[in-house]
Amino acid sequence: MNIYWFLQIILGLLGLSLLVFVHELGHFSAAKFCGVRVLTFSIGFGKKLLKFTKNGTVYCISAIPFGGYVAMAGENPETVRENKPDDFHVQPIWKRALIAFAGPAFNVVFAYFLLTGIYMLGNPEPVSDKLVVGIVEPKSAAAEAGVASGDTIISIDGEKAKGWDRLREEMAIGIGRSIALEIRTKEGKDTTVTVVPRELGDLGIGTAGIHPRHRVLVAAEPSEDSPAGKAGIQQNDTILSVNGRIIGYFQDMISIISASEGEEVEVVFLRASEEGKVDTLSAAITPFWSEENERYLIGIQMGVVQYDELQVVPQPLGTALAMAAEKSYNMGTAVFRYINRIFKGEVKLRAMSGPVGIVQVIGLVWLENLQKIVFLLALISINLGVMNLLPLAITDGGVLLFLLIEKLRGKPISQKNQIRIQQVALAFFVTLFAYVTFMDLSRGSMLMK
Repeated sequence: MNIYWFLQIILGLLGLSLLVFVHELGHFSAAKFCGVRVLTFSIGFGKKLLKFTKNGTVYCISAIPFGGYVAMAGENPETVRENKPDDFHVQPIWKRALIAFAGPAFNVVFAYFLLTGIYMLGNPEPVSDKLVVGIVEPKSAAAEAGVASGDTIISIDGEKAKGWDRLREEMAIGIGRSIALEIRTKEGKDTTVTVVPRELGDLGIGTAGIHPRHRVLVAAEPSEDSPAGKAGIQQNDTILSVNGRIIGYFQDMISIISASEGEEVEVVFLRASEEGKVDTLSAAITPFWSEENERYLIGIQMGVVQYDELQVVPQPLGTALAMAAEKSYNMGTAVFRYINRIFKGEVKLRAMSGPVGIVQVIGLVWLENLQKIVFLLALISINLGVMNLLPLAITDGGVLLFLLIEKLRGKPISQKNQIRIQQVALAFFVTLFAYVTFMDLSRGSMLMK
């Protein structure tokens, strides 16, 4: 385990804890507003590591950082209820519903203000919205469909192309589905091809093997005793190919070097001189085995830069609010698109991610730039709110469902039946949690290296 991975996990936990804090703050604020006695406000579960008590409420940070809770007097049907005026269960239905709804609502509102703020500050956007294909993976679905480097994607299934993120999403949720791409070839000819995405590794999502134009750079000067340093590779060189395979992402470089088994590889790269001349060079490099990273390396740090120039345009408040609303809607409905495609078999169940995966991704993105972490936190916050509103017994949506039934029946479901329903739901979610955690750890093994 290296320091980079450790820092990534710490930042990921901080990001997840922030979103949990916002969620529980919603429940807490609503409970206080409604006059309900709050016993505990905890970030995390299990043993209380740090705590203090104020006005009868224990505020704490607990040992297991994946989640948190607000415990209110009279809330748990399995505990002895004293029927005091400030107990949760004696409150009118509207107050209990408000408390349950406030947690998810705070997550959605928090995300909306994050997005508004980033749009007002200015989010880097490509100067052009054209999807110019940079890399088409050999033998990929796109290559077999006839997509080539230099082609411009005009529309996806009849809808105008709206950026690479939208294209990636359509491919990710389209395993085995025919997707029509209208393209303009580099010769200027308009044509339509059909692409059938395939599963990306064993991640459960689809890919067509299409990538935008990128440059993989040598981000720092290689050490003199490293294979790359001995071969003469320098900082700011652009890696073109390794063993004849075009490099469009640093993952390409990692996979090829890792699979080399220490055999010599040919690296082709570009170098710009002070006079502006660009030379194409090549070097034969023999990778070495790194015990720390548990894979073969050649001793370079990589960076990825898009060819497309970016522009930062700060938006006025009104425009930022409108853009944030549209983005929030797209983020909030994305989970339903994925669930629908899971049932259709176009996304595999193993694509789901749990707290471990979320922590890894938050930490990884946090180390890149502010805009990416803001968008990721907004995405997770909105989906945390949306998922908690689903009527799944142990979620806030489940509480709202029980309250609706109570309103219709004129009396609540018996404590005994509530306990049974929650136990069944808990067993299901524990099983699901174990499954997605196992998948997260399997996928995360690459991030640890």
